[in-house]
Amino acid sequence: MTQNKFQMQGKVKVINGSILTPENGGLRFVLNTNNLSGKVVGPLYTLFDKKWKKVREETKGWYANKTGAYKLGAVNTTAVQSDVWVIHMLCQGADLLTDVPALTECLKKVAQSAKSEKATVHISQLLVDEIPSLQDLVDKCLVKSGISVSYYKEV
Repeated sequence: MTQNKFQMQGKVKVINGSILTPENGGLRFVLNTNNLSGKVVGPLYTLFDKKWKKVREETKGWYANKTGAYKLGAVNTTAVQSDVWVIHMLCQGADLLTDVPALTECLKKVAQSAKSEKATVHISQLLVDEIPSLQDLVDKCLVKSGISVSYYKEV
């Protein structure tokens, strides 16, 4: 997608704080990754369990009820508050390795939803540490298309 002079670029903000208390008003999307094996592993689940136990439960339910829609590149949503949604991106294979084309597809879907819902996107540094290519892909798929993104350095 080429950017023209009429397109607004999103803003990027780095926050020393927890993804569990995303800043800004309005609807906030918190990104999370999922894998084809259905395992609920990774540093974010441990963090989510402190406040949003529903995330782990709904992730297990999505896997258990998988249909043709449970494939790489799919996204699913868990509303943890009326204005905070965890967006699950199915972008890892059963081997728990990130599939970059699937991640890109997920981020494009997140961008479409964020635009239509007028939402901001929030990402934990723990996720960026786990997937080094994430930050570049977020810039390409979200920020350049006008979505504001906040990164949280978990303290």
